[in-house]
Amino acid sequence: MKKQLLVSILISLGFISLFTHTQAQSVTIDPKNTATALINSVSTVRGVIMPNMSEVQRNNSVPLAGAQVFCTNCAAGTGPYSYSGSYWIPMFDTGATAIYAVGQTKQGGIVFYVDATGQHGLVAATADQSTGIAWLNTDYTYTTAVRTGIYGGQYNTELINANQGSGSYAALIAAQYTGSSGFGDWYLPSKDELNLMYQLRATIGGFGAATYWSSTEVPVAAGQATENAYIQNFSSGAPGNGLKSDLYRVRAIRRF
Repeated sequence: MKKQLLVSILISLGFISLFTHTQAQSVTIDPKNTATALINSVSTVRGVIMPNMSEVQRNNSVPLAGAQVFCTNCAAGTGPYSYSGSYWIPMFDTGATAIYAVGQTKQGGIVFYVDATGQHGLVAATADQSTGIAWLNTDYTYTTAVRTGIYGGQYNTELINANQGSGSYAALIAAQYTGSSGFGDWYLPSKDELNLMYQLRATIGGFGAATYWSSTEVPVAAGQATENAYIQNFSSGAPGNGLKSDLYRVRAIRRF
């Protein structure tokens, strides 16, 4: 009873301050009555303004489900957002578009990249698919898997697997990963995607202090075979070239 009384007093003081100098308003507070809202306010001259936050401030917060904020510069649009318990949803968007943030556990893994719309990006698997495997399957060939940028690893992986065929090698075990969520479109990250994973290794989690394969080959002249692909050491952060027959770790990613 004392706790309910204290809550009532504190809320009352907050609303008295909020509505100071207004006219024609009323505030009803009843913590005991579950049939109505805890706070029921009526005013003809002034409303209640929810907390204003930038997109960075909103994404860095640790809200409870149902939290509401007014985002002042969100890529998906300025306006009020409600937290579902997993992601922020524009309150006045009838499509209820999901807005993702780096660090969320969604789409089968940990989100580590989100584009300007807030609706698409990249997730990393939560554990390695191998602690040591070769990049190649049999022979040194030039698969032309030379894309380096964001989303480039998907194209690289398809080229590598088409060239190398069945067996056990880095790109294939990445593509064969399904995880607990059942997604079947994982791939070996490109050079730049792997570097971004290194930068956010603490957010993604589960990385060993070891070297990881990218799907990006070191380019050579047409008709020649290349023996190297790009790698990155997750202890020092140093990128480099690895001999395709060397054994390095694999962490699969997927786009959404």
